[in-house]
Amino acid sequence: MIRVVCEKCGAVYKVDKKEDRVFCGQCGTKLDYEREERERVKKESTIDLSILYTHPSDKAALAALRAIPGFSALMKAFMSIWNEKQTNIINMSSNLRLGSEQLPKYYDMLPPICEKLGIEVPELYLELDVRPNAYTTGDTSPRIVMTSGLLETLPDELIPTVLAHECGHIACHHVLYSTMGRIILDGALSFIPTFLGNLVTLPIQMAFAYWMRCSEFSADRAAAICDGTPDKMIETCFRFAGYDKDILTDGNIDAFLQQAQEYRSMVNDSRWNKTLEFLMFNQIDHPLNAVRASECKEWGEEEQYQNILSFIRAKEAGIESAIEPFMIPMPQASKYYQGRSVEETKNLLSMLGFTNICTVDTDEKNKEKKKDTVFKIRIEDQDKFNAGTWFTSASPIQLIV
Repeated sequence: MIRVVCEKCGAVYKVDKKEDRVFCGQCGTKLDYEREERERVKKESTIDLSILYTHPSDKAALAALRAIPGFSALMKAFMSIWNEKQTNIINMSSNLRLGSEQLPKYYDMLPPICEKLGIEVPELYLELDVRPNAYTTGDTSPRIVMTSGLLETLPDELIPTVLAHECGHIACHHVLYSTMGRIILDGALSFIPTFLGNLVTLPIQMAFAYWMRCSEFSADRAAAICDGTPDKMIETCFRFAGYDKDILTDGNIDAFLQQAQEYRSMVNDSRWNKTLEFLMFNQIDHPLNAVRASECKEWGEEEQYQNILSFIRAKEAGIESAIEPFMIPMPQASKYYQGRSVEETKNLLSMLGFTNICTVDTDEKNKEKKKDTVFKIRIEDQDKFNAGTWFTSASPIQLIV
């Protein structure tokens, strides 16, 4: 049985063989039987880069939030009454939708960012609000909103950094939870049914706020990846801390980063200081500017960050035309390749950019094996590796058959 989807109208057909149906019965488009296979191969040879730059505290805080008693019931209740069309109604009725005919200078910053992070281009809106801010709402169709205060506070060269930060939330799959968290923390529960408000306990509120603060670190990392340097994200935090673009005298970012280090040292100096920090900030949904800047600086110094940049630059230049070796993250664990055909495995690895692939007959006896099937894969003497493990494009790969 062959499954085929019409590329134009989305109609789905299941046929015994290709000749049974050549054209779509709904719109008359010629059916492409190879499309799903191409999409499958593309998916299997592509890694979700967000798993490589999601901040550890983001992952841990989300797991802790989900584990709180009552959270599952709250999530279920929220999804039963919330609809992302509500955010669409608010934006379409009250804000400016940016595009090729509306403030294109800002909208044109968005598509290159989305391509780099591997996401669809979301709608972009401008909201009249003197407070400098940007946020993303929705679920399956996220929408980014910038405030007019943001454009008044930051120079234009930093707006792509803010957009990349918001796109980072989309790439890291934060948007549904962050939308729910804002409703809970902003006191908007008065506008929705009482039964939902009754499910919101103080531990859930605090855990939501903590996760939302941690999720900002992941989005900052995404912005640093899009910029190719953490410097612009650090400068953005510096300006949010008080250095408005209309201030004429020069600011000192190095002094700001030193301030951040002194703050961390002060908080970590005693349990009482940590307790004070918790009591003062446990309900805010964004981390402190100095802390964000410090985290971003440290991210720029990590090997993982440099590997991601190497991989993205090679993709942008064209993997097939790369001359110098570059870093490649494995999209699948080693077990994934076992039992697959040698030809398919070679094609998948070549699409990733690997150039040194060979087949080797196994020495193992008394095993069942199929002809031309991968028994084991070995990369740089590693028989076992996880998705996300880095290798160079010139790494020797043995397909043991």
